[in-house]
Amino acid sequence: MIYPVLETERLLLRQLSSHDSGDLFEYFSQDEVMKYYDLETFKTLEDAQNIITHFNNEFEKGKGFRWALELKSEKKVIGTCGYHNWFPEHSRAEIGYELNPKFWRNSYMKEAVLPILIFGFESMRLHRVDAFIDPSNISSEKLLHSLNFKEEGTLRDYFFEKGKFVDAKIFGLINE
Repeated sequence: MIYPVLETERLLLRQLSSHDSGDLFEYFSQDEVMKYYDLETFKTLEDAQNIITHFNNEFEKGKGFRWALELKSEKKVIGTCGYHNWFPEHSRAEIGYELNPKFWRNSYMKEAVLPILIFGFESMRLHRVDAFIDPSNISSEKLLHSLNFKEEGTLRDYFFEKGKFVDAKIFGLINE
């Protein structure tokens, strides 16, 4: 399968490549970005290369898509967004995303998620998209509400991350 390329006014959504490792390292090496991520803060450029390899392997295995969010004006990757835990037999996938803090509060993630949702419902034939977030991640919660995701509850001690159990709020969007 050819990796789908999506485009918005300000963003080019494309497959990650090894050339993006510096851009990813720039923000994955910041504790404020990794606060709600299930990985440790990146220490080396190799950490960034490894996550690019992981995301691309998931695509090759038919388990998901993770797009690079390239800012057209700068030809710079400012974040990623996509699907993982894709279960075609259940028409369901989970969405995940992160953004370089230099670009927070400019609606870039909402701009990226909208075409990704359309792609999911139309091309992947999803009926449901899930999002799991840390209950204290207010910015992510606001984003999901703005995209018409419905909060469905809090799952106590649902994930084991960085040596401890953490709660997760679950949000769902149904293709009706």
